[in-house]
Amino acid sequence: MKKAFVLFLAVSGMISLALGCAFASEEAHGGHHAAASSVTPADAMKMIVDGNNDFVTHHAAEYFKEYATAQHPFVTMITCSDARVHPTVFNADPVDHVFVIRNVGNQIQNSCGSIDYGIYHLHTPVLLIIGHTHCGAVKAAMGNYINESPCIINELNGLHLPLEHDNGQGTFEERWLLNVERNVDYQVNFCIKKYADLVKSGKLAVVGTVYDFIDAYGQGKGRLVITNINGITDPAMIKQDPHMSMVSDQLKNTIVTRKTKGM
Repeated sequence: MKKAFVLFLAVSGMISLALGCAFASEEAHGGHHAAASSVTPADAMKMIVDGNNDFVTHHAAEYFKEYATAQHPFVTMITCSDARVHPTVFNADPVDHVFVIRNVGNQIQNSCGSIDYGIYHLHTPVLLIIGHTHCGAVKAAMGNYINESPCIINELNGLHLPLEHDNGQGTFEERWLLNVERNVDYQVNFCIKKYADLVKSGKLAVVGTVYDFIDAYGQGKGRLVITNINGITDPAMIKQDPHMSMVSDQLKNTIVTRKTKGM
């Protein structure tokens, strides 16, 4: 388990650096997302087909041989459906490495069956819960979303408990980030109870993180910040946690931080 977790952290650092450079480049040149609203279905289909063709031509048959009949992920990842958040923030090639589950607000109860599969059948040693800065689901849950579709309302309703500690103090931006952390803490706490036997035996680490693409934590854009491990929310204690034993002190001091005191 340690090797898998350290792999996740090591790759996280490298990918975060690359992403930081990429975002900086986009900002300097106006970005490549501005015209997204003008993309037609035909445009999108061309991008899909061309993109897959590029993937096929750049991977030899041997690449697919290892996972042709089985999958071998080292992490089960539950994250928001947000298009800005992907496994590539900690793994350059997530194929066969990351078992991904997504929904609005990275909520466990909305996807329990899929998560159970990753934990009980694929036996991943890490359950990684990724919240993110400027989460639209959290923002919606902080206000009135009665005019959304019934299905969206149903999913957003699940965020009421995680956000119940929001006292309304501070700027909206500050509250928004704190609520993202609170939601991650809530999902971690739910999981350490649900998978208590595996957590206690050391076979599973439930890790709460926030993917920060706006540099809200001051550690660089694209950083995957660790805020919770198995219910431990004190950064000093997280750094001393056995699951972090193979991570350098320098990297610990960069990636382990949070804004709230924890639940």
